[in-house]
Amino acid sequence: SLTEFVHALESVKSIVNLPKHAKLLEEGQLPEGIFVLLHGSVKLFVALKGGKTLILRVVQSGEVLGLSATMSTKPAEYTAETLSPTQFLYVPRKDFLALLDLHPEICISVVEVLSHQLREAVSMIHYSSGSQRAAEKLADLLESWILEKGEVTDRGADLKLPLTQEEIGQMIGVSRETVSRLLAEFEEQGILEMDGSRVHVLKRHTLEELSAARCRKVDKEKAGGNQTD
Repeated sequence: SLTEFVHALESVKSIVNLPKHAKLLEEGQLPEGIFVLLHGSVKLFVALKGGKTLILRVVQSGEVLGLSATMSTKPAEYTAETLSPTQFLYVPRKDFLALLDLHPEICISVVEVLSHQLREAVSMIHYSSGSQRAAEKLADLLESWILEKGEVTDRGADLKLPLTQEEIGQMIGVSRETVSRLLAEFEEQGILEMDGSRVHVLKRHTLEELSAARCRKVDKEKAGGNQTD
């Protein structure tokens, strides 16, 4: 488990504080070590041809970054950039590899963490390559953020967007203008209200229904079905 993994690092870890917009991993470069996110949020992204960017995920407390690249001694697969002031548990690469040599039993925890990350990566592939409508993708993203860090209220739910509209577009594969239009449409439909970077969701059931439409489509694709609604 993650708790066991973190406990195993006790003898070699240090605490690092980073400001907003700091890069702790860079795509194509060997990582300095592994980072366990304690507080704050980080966006993971890759560069695409033509200068475009694909944001993979926004990760929160408890995520381990740089583990796969450190274990394989290969360049990082993505860039990790802080979205806010953050605090990490940090272990230099050479210290981590030396720790594994001394205590091979830690490898079980490493495999568990890597397995979790593989499942997350496969889920992200389904999400980014899906043929669902942009409105469904945006609804799904908002719903996932509400579940992760939203605040349930009498009116519905409140959420501070961790990404700009341009970055949201980079995550769901549309332009910033499309994200702006979709949010405006959600407002017109009374699903939510925008207040700067804060979102007040008024009709969460409608948002969930849009998200569920995406999930049904993904389930059909997994089952090999090509039916249309």
